[in-house]
Amino acid sequence: MLELTGFAVFALSSSITPGPNNVLLTALGASVGLRRGLPALFGIAFGFAVMIFVISIGIGRVILEADPAVTLGMRLVGLSIIAWMAWQIATAPVADEADFAGDATPTPRLGNFLGAAAFQWVNPKAWMICASAIAAYLDITRDILPQATMLAATFVVAGLVGCLPWLAAGTLVGRFLKGRRARIFNSVMAVLLVASMMPALI
Repeated sequence: MLELTGFAVFALSSSITPGPNNVLLTALGASVGLRRGLPALFGIAFGFAVMIFVISIGIGRVILEADPAVTLGMRLVGLSIIAWMAWQIATAPVADEADFAGDATPTPRLGNFLGAAAFQWVNPKAWMICASAIAAYLDITRDILPQATMLAATFVVAGLVGCLPWLAAGTLVGRFLKGRRARIFNSVMAVLLVASMMPALI
């Protein structure tokens, strides 16, 4: 019980701290609002849960250990995707600069469930959290499958609870952003999105 409680605290703290997922949710909330940002929130939570489950049972580990170039390749792909996301955020239409606003604003591609879920596999912070969680909480002397299931289920709840405030904060901020202020906010979020990946790359 104590081990599960400790892992739950770890999962929540990992989910609620700044990173590519939360920067993306904040920008998404400001752009399309809370309701239309929920699919991305669920995609992040469930996508990461699937990721940690797969890696825990050993499939992901086998893939990465097959060739060191795979790790480098995934980092470069992740950086490319995040750079593309940052550009999309920085150049997204804002109120007073387009003929649409509010619910008419198009949702970014990674703002849907599948896009956000797939993004976890090239998110360096997600890989770092997976590695830390498995090293600290997975007991290889016991049956792996129940443990992997427990890790995944815990991260679903932690991801939803920890990331929701970022989406909500973005939604709240977005209500006061028009024209130039919205453009500046989007540009700042784009820079933060790229910066959030730097520690993982280094």
